[in-house]
Amino acid sequence: MQGFQDIFISYGRRDSLGFASRLNRCLLDRGFTVWFDYDNIPLGVDYQKQIDDGIERAENFVFIISPHSINSPYCALELKLALKYQKRIIPWLHVERISYDTWQERNLQGTAAEWDAYQAQGLHDHFQNMHPVLRKLNWIYGREGQDDFGGALAGLLEICDRHQEYVHQHTWLLVKALEWERNQKRSSYLLVGEERLLGENWLKVHFKDVQPPCLPTLLHCEFISESRKNADNLMTEVSGLCR
Repeated sequence: MQGFQDIFISYGRRDSLGFASRLNRCLLDRGFTVWFDYDNIPLGVDYQKQIDDGIERAENFVFIISPHSINSPYCALELKLALKYQKRIIPWLHVERISYDTWQERNLQGTAAEWDAYQAQGLHDHFQNMHPVLRKLNWIYGREGQDDFGGALAGLLEICDRHQEYVHQHTWLLVKALEWERNQKRSSYLLVGEERLLGENWLKVHFKDVQPPCLPTLLHCEFISESRKNADNLMTEVSGLCR
């Protein structure tokens, strides 16, 4: 079983493969652990399961915004899972729109009418079909040829450093809770001892006057609550034996 990653990179290959590879290398050079599909999916395995597992175990979900990623059903599935798990989502704007020349290079037999239809569907643009959650987040601006990559990268690293321990515990507890859920919620998979106390204390954390980096899911809450109930039942049984 793989360990945890600092960052999961979600991107559209058609627009951002080279850029995502560069970002991945820069992060690795700085000591980060990164889930990047070119490095983390072995041959002959269930592709989607590997991606899902990578998202579960990543502390930060970086979404590279481009027309392709915004309109890709595969990227949409990745974002949907990150939202389901209440991950910290960090949008990085890479490509705003695709020009006619770029579209023609990719569609050598394409006609003007097809290009018009492409634009009408918003497939050339980064914003028209954007998920509403991405729209309301404050993006990192890292457009090639327009923005300073070093400054954008520094912004990403600063975000990942905020509330790092809280975010790590969110990820750790999520993985434990999913393991419990996938094993028919058997009590042997619940938290005990110091781990249970850590989970309870984590759930009590509140961020006053600042936006939380991520949020507990209903599964987090149920898992920690059931762990507490299990501990109370065990204490009752022990007390009964001692009478």
